[in-house]
Amino acid sequence: MKITHLKDEDPRIWKEFWNFFQHSRPYDLGSIRSPHLKRKKIESLFDFYCDQCEVYFTEVNEKIQSVIFLTPYSSWLDVTFLFGVSRDFKGSDLIRGAHAIFDTALQDHNKNYLKSEIRRKHKVEAYIKWVERYDKRAIIFNDPPNTVVWCKSNRMNAKFKVVGTNQSTNHLIGKEASLTQSYQKKEHGLLRELMIEDKKYLLDEKSVDFLPSFVLIHGLLSDDKENVGRVALEFTPQNEK
Repeated sequence: MKITHLKDEDPRIWKEFWNFFQHSRPYDLGSIRSPHLKRKKIESLFDFYCDQCEVYFTEVNEKIQSVIFLTPYSSWLDVTFLFGVSRDFKGSDLIRGAHAIFDTALQDHNKNYLKSEIRRKHKVEAYIKWVERYDKRAIIFNDPPNTVVWCKSNRMNAKFKVVGTNQSTNHLIGKEASLTQSYQKKEHGLLRELMIEDKKYLLDEKSVDFLPSFVLIHGLLSDDKENVGRVALEFTPQNEK
């Protein structure tokens, strides 16, 4: 696998960008009926991303694999747009290429973590399921933009530290929690199953703050006896643990 931080134009990137828009429809351009105007819109998006973002791509055997447009902020990199060439590569290969770019870009720009919003309008739920299936380093949060943050390794190895509580949960302050699974409940939204000292808890995620070096998650935590209390969890995406 070869990783390139693009400095000059590469017509192959535009060709694959165009093909991706034709087959995946990441943005809703259905209101533009004219094929000419639709192409102009896609061209303007591509030009904007190339002008405003850091562009990285991977290739295998001289075939473009994964392409990512990154915007540096003070402490993190925003994944502004990404796509993979599914015509030539499996989903797991595309994710492997993306992770290679992430690791390289974090080092290149000396940033603390990567985050993004799910900006697509077409088949959002299917896209989220695809991410959860193939990208084991990604955690999708329950905030309105569906913010995605990437861990250093498998998300199931991520550690969350209890840094805020109320009276019902103050016995957990300072303890570490590990994520075992996440799932949707119609009456609650997103629930996360956490293990703290070999005991299972459910976190009903309420809000998320994205701070310079870590993510702060606020929610309601319940145990198997249905005791419920408020907690704040600190999550450092690039933690070695």
